Amino acid sequence: MRFIAISCLLLVTLALSQCKQTEPELSPKIAELIGTWQLIEPNTAYEVTLTFALDTANPPHDITSFKASGKSSVNEYNLNLFAAIDGMMVADQLGSTKIAGSPDAMQFEQQYFKNLKAAVRYELPTANLLRVSHGGDEPHLLVYKRLN
Repeated sequence: MRFIAISCLLLVTLALSQCKQTEPELSPKIAELIGTWQLIEPNTAYEVTLTFALDTANPPHDITSFKASGKSSVNEYNLNLFAAIDGMMVADQLGSTKIAGSPDAMQFEQQYFKNLKAAVRYELPTANLLRVSHGGDEPHLLVYKRLN
């Protein structure tokens, strides 16, 4: 009886050691987000950018984590963005430098940050166009063109 128990344990251990853990794969749709994008709508006189970099500390599973950063009308910013293959997007922990600018530039920047933090969905209608829907102020859409 003891021999059978040891043999079963040995077989289970051997079988489990043969199982390979696969590395998480990045969906091609999610991979298209990686790079630098420039805001084109709402129309602005400022060169606002958003850069997606894969968060290597949190490998992709159902939701992919990005370390995002960019330049707004005055300040540089960074945040965590989470995206799923179905188009869901969530922003978290937006931080920025604290440089003062003109009243118009500061007002635009605060509005942009508010809308970016309220991101709920993304869409890539082409490889060079990103549309981010948000729950902030009208028109509830940020549109970017790919820079690289």
